[in-house]
Amino acid sequence: MALVETAQSRWFPACVCLAERRLHVHLMEEQPPIPLALDSFHEGGTGYDSREDALAACYGWYEAAELTQRWQKLAARTELYPERTAWYLDEIAHFVGDNTPRFNFGHCVQAVVYARGKNGLECLAATGETLDEAIRALYQCVYEWSRLLQDGVRS
Repeated sequence: MALVETAQSRWFPACVCLAERRLHVHLMEEQPPIPLALDSFHEGGTGYDSREDALAACYGWYEAAELTQRWQKLAARTELYPERTAWYLDEIAHFVGDNTPRFNFGHCVQAVVYARGKNGLECLAATGETLDEAIRALYQCVYEWSRLLQDGVRS
């Protein structure tokens, strides 16, 4: 994020989204050798009266974005329905045997299990916002796979 001052002494936060990078705010206390921006810098916006107000807005936006990512990661690891999840895992084990599902946690959860088909191992995968959702989606994927295997569609 950066602050831009227009020729009319209006302050605007300038943001650039960098995926998976941590942004840090650095304060430059001295006047940089960069000319003031033209009035058309931020069409439709009114900007801020002072540098401090624009800087506070940058900190607020950064904090909101960071907290959102933290909450998404925390939600991905949260198990809300352990009994239901245990049932899904038992059913998955029933369909695929001893192959244990594996999980990758990030902003969402990816669930993967290997199942033995007629021509060897197959990888079945699903994604969910939480662990519960990923396991439920994986169960649905495994169930459909087993139905197709029983019907002879998969060879």
